[in-house]
Order: sequence, then C-alpha cells, then structure tokens
Amino acid sequence: MSKKPLEEYHLIKLLKDFDTGLALSYLEKVKSATQLIEDEGLSYALNTIEDGVLVGPMGFRISLREPAFIMLSHPICRLRAKVPYPKQIEWERFFVAHLGMVPIYLVNLNVITVLKLWGEDSSSIVSKPFQDELDKGNLLLEMSQSSRPVQYSSMNFLLQYGATKYKAADELIEPFQKYYRYGFWAFPGRGYTFSSHFFHRQSKITCFMKLTKSLYTVKSVGNYRRIHIEGRWIDCKELDLVGFTFQDGEVHVVSGIKAFAPVDTIEDLEQEKDVKKCFLNAMMIELRSELGRLNLLSDIIDIGESSFDLTATLLGLQINQLYFKSDRPCSVCSVDGLRKSTISLLKELIGYIDLPVTLSDSVDNFEFALHSLYPFLAVSDEHVMFTHPMIIGFLARQDKLKLLDSSNRKMLVDLLNLLEKIRDSERHMDIYLDSRMDMFRGANKKDSMSELYSIVRRIQLYKCLYRSFSRL
Repeated sequence: MSKKPLEEYHLIKLLKDFDTGLALSYLEKVKSATQLIEDEGLSYALNTIEDGVLVGPMGFRISLREPAFIMLSHPICRLRAKVPYPKQIEWERFFVAHLGMVPIYLVNLNVITVLKLWGEDSSSIVSKPFQDELDKGNLLLEMSQSSRPVQYSSMNFLLQYGATKYKAADELIEPFQKYYRYGFWAFPGRGYTFSSHFFHRQSKITCFMKLTKSLYTVKSVGNYRRIHIEGRWIDCKELDLVGFTFQDGEVHVVSGIKAFAPVDTIEDLEQEKDVKKCFLNAMMIELRSELGRLNLLSDIIDIGESSFDLTATLLGLQINQLYFKSDRPCSVCSVDGLRKSTISLLKELIGYIDLPVTLSDSVDNFEFALHSLYPFLAVSDEHVMFTHPMIIGFLARQDKLKLLDSSNRKMLVDLLNLLEKIRDSERHMDIYLDSRMDMFRGANKKDSMSELYSIVRRIQLYKCLYRSFSRL
C-alpha cells in the first residue's frame, strides 16, 4: 500500500466534482480489479492506493517491468495538450510546472491511455518535430526500465518515470499495427471503462473521454463544422452512422449515431471509396466538457470493401473477446468453433452492410483470413492460439524475431504451447528439460525460463484489468 502522496489522491476529487456517478463507477471497478487480482495470487504486482476513508482502495499502480511499447500517430494523438499546472511545495509556496498529456496506444495492455509528461518533457508533444513524426504514420516507441520502471495507473494514464524512451525495432511495427487493427476493440460500456481517460488542469477536469472502437457504416455525410476541443479548433464533417456491437455471438445494431469526422480523415475516404459501400473499423471518442457532449470519429483504422475484409475483422473481434475471458496465456478456441461463429455473424451482418460484389465472395475466406492474421493468430492441432504482444517483445529481446515470419510458424507454435505448459506445470524442472526450451540454448536458458514464467503471470494480471474495467 502506498504511503506517499500520489496524483490519484488529487484526481479522484476532481472526478467526484466532475461527475459523482463516474467516480463511483471508477471506485467500484478498482475494487473489482483488486479483488480479482488477489484471487489470482497476483496482488504483489500492485501498488494499491488508499485514502483512509474508503473501505476499499481508491486506485493502484502497476510497474511495467517488461519493456512498454507505445504506438503513436496523428489520429491516435490528435487530442493532446500542454497545460500550466500550479504545484504546492509547502503550505505557503507554489510554483508553476507544465503537464503534457498525449493519447497513445499502449500495446502491452491493449488499451488507449494517456502518457503524462512533466516539466521540460511536456514541450515535446506540441513541438513541430513531434507533429512531423506523427504525420508520417505509425511511430512505435519502446520504454525500457532503467532506474525506475514505467508506471500505469488505474485511472488510465502512464508515467515514464526513469524509463528510457527510444524507437523500437522496425520489425515490430507491422505486427503491432496488425494487433491494433484486428486485436484492439473497445465496445460501449456504462460508467468508467478501460479506455476512459480525461484531460485536466490543477483545479478541474476539462474534458472526459470515453473511447470505443467498433464497426460502423456511413449512412450519410453532412455539412462542414468546426468543433472546439482543448483549446484547438478541428475542421470536421457531420456523419450519420450505424454502429455494430457483438455480445454472446449476436450482432447488436445501433442506428442514428451522430458524429464528427475530421476533414483530413473523411475527405480522403470520400475521394477513394464509396463510403456507403464499405464498413469502417474506427475509433470513436465520446467527449464531455463544459461545451457539452459530442462524438469524434478520430481514427479510421481500416476500410472494408469485401467479404474477406469482413471475415478477417470478425476473426480478430471474436478472438479479442474470447481471449480476455479465458485464463489461458495463449489457447483461445477450436478452429471449427471459430468457423461456425464467424459464418453466423457474417450472415447477420450481410443484411446491414452493403458491400460491393468481389471475387472473394466466391471462395471460402475463413482459412485465408485466419492465416492472414499471423503472427497474432496461429493454429496448433486445430486450435487457435493467440500471441500476446508481451511474447513478441520477449522474442525481440531474445533476437528471435524471425519467428514472426510465416515460414517459422511451427517454432512460434512450439513457444505458445510451452507457455501453456508453464501455466499448468507445478515443477520448474519439467519446463527446464522440455525440448522446446532448446531454442534458447544460445542464451541463458535459466533466465529465459524465468522470463517465460513472468510473461504468463503478467498476461493473467493484464487480463484481470481488462475483465474488471470492461465487464466481459
């Protein structure tokens, strides 16, 4: 339990002032997460935060002792801010610091969160060089532990602390892009969700953001309008959308979604595609501020125009839900079961999504789509296996990124099955003598085994967070 003053003490007061219901929702989910983590025997990984009044904890932090991978791009980081932040040293002395807040995709936890930077570091997020990098496309950074590891807060923000930040290996960009495209989903939920976050000043929350990522179709594109968010104007077009959510193998359709799409996003789409004959895999942000509420379609990740596109998207969507409900580190479901559920969802969606007729309609797209999602999805004995990003980070440290190449599927599957064995085995020696450990013979085999055990535990920890805050 933390005995030091932490930012969360201040922020929970701001959240109560902003919306008491949201504050209560947050506290309830913190309680659920800490209880679930304790039940799994993983509470040692938490730094719980208590205020001496509440019965349960009012928050927690997790040290990301493994390298933290964060993805940035213009659409992801579009809403970022640098603000003056008065700080009190002693009861009569103040000084003004600067706080930088930039939304990022934290690959390790599969969540959109906010990276907070203080002081001189805060200036980087509003600089022209930073904007130029964002405009180039996805930028993948790695934060590795040095003196103090990266800290993730239950209030969904990230602090760099003493970690060193640098550009990640180029070989990781494509698989992590694929994970963001197919493996990251955030459906609407009540209260404080896993992808909720907020921007704030010292005395108040200025903008509360609840992010969703789902499938949409465009019913109509309306007029131009400028919207004001966090001190900046964004030129947009009004959209009338139909959204789709998925629960227990069924499609739920939500019509009449009014949203705004930044001009740089929607005009490129209109020039290249018939927006009424495709589906969008897109990130929507519900914004609440003193100016009211609005929906911003911030990032169109994928534009689907064929039954193959829809099949691949549905595979990733289902795997996301099944994986985070499961207590397994890699094993998800049977190939046959996934095929049946995918066909069922496709039949439902065809009535709502008007896709143009293409050559892919005449073939069975399931097997092609399944294999196209490698290395995040791999098949072992007619069973679908999921490669968590932490595993890919481990391969990078082991200099074994060659396993991400489709020609090395068997080696990757061997590693995934080894992690499954670690989950069930009670004897470390059984793992040490397993022939699949021979792939680490060139490195320190004992250290590699210890790291694999750590990966299994950390994956389970992150699943607990996901289930508690997403109500899976």
